[in-house]
Amino acid sequence: MRQSMVVIFLVSLLSISLCAKAQPKLVEEYLEVSSAKKIILALPQQIERGYLKSVQDESLKQIDIKSSFDIDQAMTYVREVLQHEFNDEILEHIIIYYKSDLGKKFMQSGLNAMQQKDIVKRKKFYAKLQKNPPSYARVNVMNAFVDKLELTPVAVHLIGELLGSINAKLVTSKDTEKVMQNVASEIKEHMFEISLYAYNDFSDQELKQVMEYYYTTAGKTEQYVISELFKELIMESFMQIMEENQQRMADSQVR
Repeated sequence: MRQSMVVIFLVSLLSISLCAKAQPKLVEEYLEVSSAKKIILALPQQIERGYLKSVQDESLKQIDIKSSFDIDQAMTYVREVLQHEFNDEILEHIIIYYKSDLGKKFMQSGLNAMQQKDIVKRKKFYAKLQKNPPSYARVNVMNAFVDKLELTPVAVHLIGELLGSINAKLVTSKDTEKVMQNVASEIKEHMFEISLYAYNDFSDQELKQVMEYYYTTAGKTEQYVISELFKELIMESFMQIMEENQQRMADSQVR
C-alpha cells in the first residue's frame, strides 16, 4: 500500500479528530468484534471471484487479482488509520454495540449471507420471494436500512463479489467514467437484494434499531471512517490491476 495514501487519508479526516488517537488494543478489539479484519482478509478472494465471473477476455483472466491486495500492508494501513481517526471513547461505544445481541446478530447475518455454502439457500429464498414478495411497508423499511448501511464492514462483505465485477468492467471499458457513474446505483441495488436475504429474520423493529445505532455519534463516526477507508483500499486494488493490464498490453505490443 502506498505510504502517500495514508498521509492523504489522514489529512482529509483531520477535521473529525484532531487529537484522536485510540489505544492499539482497542483498535484490535474493534477489528475482531466487528469482523472488519476477517472481511479485509476475505476481500482478495471475493473480488477475484467477481472479476473472473465478469471478465470475458481470456488474457485478462490471467491477471493476478489477489496480488492487488498486499494483506500485510493493507492491515498496517487499516490499523494506523483507525488508531488516528478513532478515540478511546468512540471505540468503546462501537465495541459495546458489536458485543450486544443485536450487534452480533447484525454482523453474523451479513457474514453468513455471502458464504459459498449458502448459495442453494439463497436461490430457494429468492424463488419463494418471487411468489410471495415483501409488503410495501417492509420494502420501505429495507430501503431506509440499506441507505443507512453505506460502507460499513458488513456492507463491504456483502458487495465483495460485485466489487470484482465492477473491477472487470473498469479494466475492459473504454468509458471508465460512465462505469463509475453507474457504480453507486449498482451497489445499492445489489445491497437491497442481498439484504432481503441476509436480514430476512430481522423484524422491522430490529432493522430500525440497527439504523438507530448509525445515527449515534459512534455509529456515524464508524460509518464515515470505514467508508472512506474501504474506498481507498478498493481503489488502490483497481489502480494496481489497471496498471498490470496496461503493462501486459505494452509487453504484447513490443513482442
